[in-house]
Parts: sequence; structure tokens; C-alpha cells
Amino acid sequence: MAEEKAVASEQKQMEERSLSVFASEKKEDITSLVIAFALAVLVLIALK
Repeated sequence: MAEEKAVASEQKQMEERSLSVFASEKKEDITSLVIAFALAVLVLIALK
């Protein structure tokens, strides 16, 4: 019984850790998309 609780608590910790990793990756993806969009706009303006 105690072992099951330990496994469940460890699993919950791992899930929380992986969710925080996914959240930070999503933030990085959005940042890179914004930078790419800004660069594309600057290139279009420069080529006009």
C-alpha cells in the first residue's frame, strides 16, 4: 500500500515536471514565431 502511494506521488511529480517542460517549449516556439514574422516583415519592407 505504501509502495503504491510512493509510485503515485513519484508519477505525479514526473507529470508536473513534464508539463512545465512543455509549457516552456511552447513559450519558446511562440517567441521564435514572432521573431520569424518580424524578420519576414522587415525583409518585405527592405525589398520594396
